[in-house]
Amino acid sequence: MNGIKQKLLDKTAKLGVVGLGYVGLPLAVEKAKAGFTTIGFDVQKSKVDMVNTGINYIGDVVNEDLEEIIRSGLLRATIDISEVANADCVCICVPTPLDAHQQPDISYVKSSTESILPFLHKDMLIILESTTYPGTTREFMLPILETSGLKVDRDFFLAFSPEREDPGRKDYSTKTIPKVVGGYDKNSLKAATALYGVAIDTVVPVSSCEAAEAAK
Repeated sequence: MNGIKQKLLDKTAKLGVVGLGYVGLPLAVEKAKAGFTTIGFDVQKSKVDMVNTGINYIGDVVNEDLEEIIRSGLLRATIDISEVANADCVCICVPTPLDAHQQPDISYVKSSTESILPFLHKDMLIILESTTYPGTTREFMLPILETSGLKVDRDFFLAFSPEREDPGRKDYSTKTIPKVVGGYDKNSLKAATALYGVAIDTVVPVSSCEAAEAAK
């Protein structure tokens, strides 16, 4: 636990954000602005190319902020998910549209979790941000991740933090909207709280992944 926490505190941790939509790109920008080397992952090459050339397509991102962190090398984007192996922390921010039964479709969560599985390594922190139902992190994601042979709380950390975007508001942003965080265990909660604490003004730890999922 001390290793990943220290990396977060001294900003030597490398961060990955999977999904560069209206949640993922602002999050990646804030983490890069905080001084972290950040890699954004997306399956759409057009989005990746726009990010890498400093072209903004999300209203809540300030054009000049994106241009500056791209120039500085703190943020870049790729479609090559294998580069997630170089990340210490990975936030999954993929869509969960409602299905025919008005339930969140977690197929993108499944495919994203499976795509990072071969590159999961010791002391990695995985955080799901996609809107979903309580139990997704513990009962759905965790069994997939543990097929790697690594165990949560022993080898890696797992948490949920609901995306907190408020499109159109000028008085709140990704940085200033309070961030709820729930961990699988105490060490996962500490790691996730440390991650968000360096980039988000107010972090609100809660008792579990399920509590954070229900808060959304």
